[in-house]
Amino acid sequence: MLPSSFTTARTARYISLGEPGPAIQHVWFCLHGEAQPLAEFTAHLINLDTPERLLILPEALSRYPLPAPEPGAAATTAACWFAPDSVEPDLADLGAYLDALAAQVLAQCPAGVPVTVLGCGHGAAAAACWLAAGHTTYDRLILYASVFPPELDRQATLARLPKRPVTLVATTTDVFTPEASAEGLLHDLHEAGLPAQLRYVSEGPLPLASLGAAGEGIS
Repeated sequence: MLPSSFTTARTARYISLGEPGPAIQHVWFCLHGEAQPLAEFTAHLINLDTPERLLILPEALSRYPLPAPEPGAAATTAACWFAPDSVEPDLADLGAYLDALAAQVLAQCPAGVPVTVLGCGHGAAAAACWLAAGHTTYDRLILYASVFPPELDRQATLARLPKRPVTLVATTTDVFTPEASAEGLLHDLHEAGLPAQLRYVSEGPLPLASLGAAGEGIS
């Protein structure tokens, strides 16, 4: 048996809250967590949906069906950013995908519009890996209940990030892994020389205050 790989084009999906255009003052790219359907993720970001703010919620490329909650219920799809046995090619694919999506969206918005990237759960690791490659310019990074799979070198990834502000958001009601408390990640960010701060929220839609939305455009 000889394992091989083949690169091919994929049709990716995303949700847009707002439309690109000259009235947009802030653009957010929001990466969902593991097994988190886009509709559910969107509900957590309802507080951010304002006329001057454009939210782009890309779906990871590896889609799979979730078990129906009850017989006859509508099927639900989730997706993951990377698999344990294919981290490197998955990272290359997600980087190319998100760079292309960001370029397309930002080309339709005012030049120099502030960009925030938000990652939730495994989406936080995906966001860090994406931005560490340095092909997409952004103003700040928000990592919510971050989970970095053991297959990723977290310290090395953080060391490659541009020196942009990072906000960690943690909650005592969500249970992911011990690192989701964010204290260890905060230490690693400071070790990498990144300006980082930690905030706590309760479960449910993310409040604007915890995300520092009032400070958009200020670096």
